[in-house]
Amino acid sequence: MAQHIIILGPQASGKGTQAEMLAHELNHRHISMGEKLREEVASGSKLGQMMKAHMDNGELVPDDLTNKMILRELERSPNGAILDGFPRTIAQAKFLDDHIEIAHVIALTISDKTAVERIGGRRECPKGHNYHTKYNPPKKPGFCDTDGLPLRQRSDDTPATIMKRLALYHEQTEPLIAHYKSKVISINGEPSIPEVHLAVLKALHHRKR
Repeated sequence: MAQHIIILGPQASGKGTQAEMLAHELNHRHISMGEKLREEVASGSKLGQMMKAHMDNGELVPDDLTNKMILRELERSPNGAILDGFPRTIAQAKFLDDHIEIAHVIALTISDKTAVERIGGRRECPKGHNYHTKYNPPKKPGFCDTDGLPLRQRSDDTPATIMKRLALYHEQTEPLIAHYKSKVISINGEPSIPEVHLAVLKALHHRKR
């Protein structure tokens, strides 16, 4: 039976990076809802344009759209998946509960101040590889290590939008910690990427004992 893990955290907590590393470690599929949504936006479709309006305003994309996308992606993950960016609300979590079993929920914690400081340095390539100018810089400044494409800053990474997204996280996503209760593993997301990754692996190993 496929084992699925949710990774939670506010904007700039490093959940995308940690999810990708953990997926590689466990031979799971990394499903980034944000990446999937941005791919749809980049396609220029009518659906993508609707999504873009929500994302640029720091709002959550409606559940009827995200629910369909997540089920499609889970069907492509026979070995299990690391869910990054979904669920974000209790309603989405209950939808998942009706379809799959969640083994663990990793909750990365950072302060709002750290989130705002980190956000200005985030960069990504058009194919979804993520970097940070300070914490996870590419080998060649401004270019992706994997495919050599120019890196860019996301259009929704503005101070006003990030504060709105942080408020949404505290209001709508943090309650998931209580929803999943005993499945939650709380990890301090303030240290370096390798330190956080090691803490995640140790915590998961301890849970399996």
